[in-house]
Amino acid sequence: MGFYLHKTPGRLRVKIPGLKRNVELANELTLLLREKQGIHLIEVNPLTGSIKVNFDESQVSSTTLLNLLSQEGHIDLTKLVSSSRYMDTMFFQAGRVASKAIVGLALDKAFEGSSLSIIAALI
Repeated sequence: MGFYLHKTPGRLRVKIPGLKRNVELANELTLLLREKQGIHLIEVNPLTGSIKVNFDESQVSSTTLLNLLSQEGHIDLTKLVSSSRYMDTMFFQAGRVASKAIVGLALDKAFEGSSLSIIAALI
């Protein structure tokens, strides 16, 4: 999966896979963003691999911040995934797992006690 992105006016959240459990990178990102004019709040969470930035849109834009993170090698702009696309993917994967479990249960019940139950279990 790519880099999860959620942005609203004056707020940017990016999930960076390399940030997860990486306190050193969390500190580096904090220092990098602290240098930018117009940033009010920086929350870097190495537990979740997430960074949240609140900023003044009249001084800095989310595009500028994303470009900065990209130029420093922390994100790949071609792999950004919007929040809606991220959620669609997660629901699709959950639906696949649930439907496979339901079909497996139905096959198990349908062929219960027969020699086909072994074949159904392999499916």
